[in-house]
Amino acid sequence: MRIMLISDVDVESGRGPVTRLAHVLPHLARRAEVSLIALGPADAVCGRALADSEVSTRVVPFALDGWRVRDLPALVNRIREAVAQDRPDLVVLYREIWDLMHALPPVLARLGVPFAVMPHSVPFLDAVSRPTRSFTWDLLRRLPGERRGHAWRYLLTHVHQVGLMRTLPRVVINETVDHYLEGYFPGAPTARAIPGYAVDLSAITAAQPAETRYDVAFMAKLTKGKGLFDTLRVMRHLRRVRPGARMVVIGSFESRRVERAYLAARDRLGLRDAIHLAGWLTGDEKYRLLGSARTFCYPSRSADTFSLCLLEALGCGLPAVCYDVPFARLVYGDTPAVSTVRYGSARAMARRLDQLLTDEAQLRGSEEALRFASRYCSWSTVADAEYAAYQALLAPRHGASAHGQRNNVRNSRA
Repeated sequence: MRIMLISDVDVESGRGPVTRLAHVLPHLARRAEVSLIALGPADAVCGRALADSEVSTRVVPFALDGWRVRDLPALVNRIREAVAQDRPDLVVLYREIWDLMHALPPVLARLGVPFAVMPHSVPFLDAVSRPTRSFTWDLLRRLPGERRGHAWRYLLTHVHQVGLMRTLPRVVINETVDHYLEGYFPGAPTARAIPGYAVDLSAITAAQPAETRYDVAFMAKLTKGKGLFDTLRVMRHLRRVRPGARMVVIGSFESRRVERAYLAARDRLGLRDAIHLAGWLTGDEKYRLLGSARTFCYPSRSADTFSLCLLEALGCGLPAVCYDVPFARLVYGDTPAVSTVRYGSARAMARRLDQLLTDEAQLRGSEEALRFASRYCSWSTVADAEYAAYQALLAPRHGASAHGQRNNVRNSRA
């Protein structure tokens, strides 16, 4: 099987989808003939993955103006030329880039090459804590929260996606995406590649915890939506019952404006000595700092559908507390290692963290965290699931000989 992937290759800007690609690619390349169209230059993490996998890679210029692709016709033409030359069995866009999702299907159809997308997000999760799975109803619930003057554009943008998402084949890699896209956009051929994530438990075990110890850790892209400012309110409440409590924050700020606002709020609340900003870390450094904490705080309000950061924290043995949001219910709902509290209640989150910080609760929570993380301990297993999903999408084109794979593709109207 010849698979062509299209993805950006910078972990810090691409976050979860690119992190996933860097881990899966060496394993996937042992199962299929894989080529990659890299949207922009690779960072060190992806560079190592490309070298290890020996994947044929074409680097093309890529830039976004907001969410629109700059110089889209030139990019589409470069992709068309690569597909015409390589003749892959399947082209997969590794995350949602809407301009490419609209532009590529007719181009590839003329070449006779099927196309699929791997969605990592679900509309409206950034503002609707309990979506209904009705696209129309949740869109109407979302509009009042949109910035003044942007509501009409937001409405037109999302309505424009409906026809595409109800026909475009997709590979779903977690339970949240599967659950909601099936409700919002029925009819599209859907192949499941679950488990879609893993953690390197051997690397975590090898990392020695840092000497400085923390009560709480928080790790994410540092944005308002990920709960960055909520962590300040959580720590303010926690310090009232545990005056010496300290938090380590791992991640890079979304912008200088967000960083300035956060530092000002931290100082205003008197939390300068309570919070250590570690910056964006990878590998051993990251695991050493996570391992030095006792609990994990994740008050995300954004469109998370899985949270690899949370899984890595569980792999480090940290019991976690989240708001009661869809991914926490659908992915982590069956483990006592992840507690959920009322959406937006920093007081409730601090109260639950305080309970987890008792020695007995912390030990029990750590055991449950490691037990859950052990389900996701192999990127090789993730690659197996992804390869099987690609086989399933291609099965209808290959006739009766692929009967076993065809049963893995769901038309979500059925």
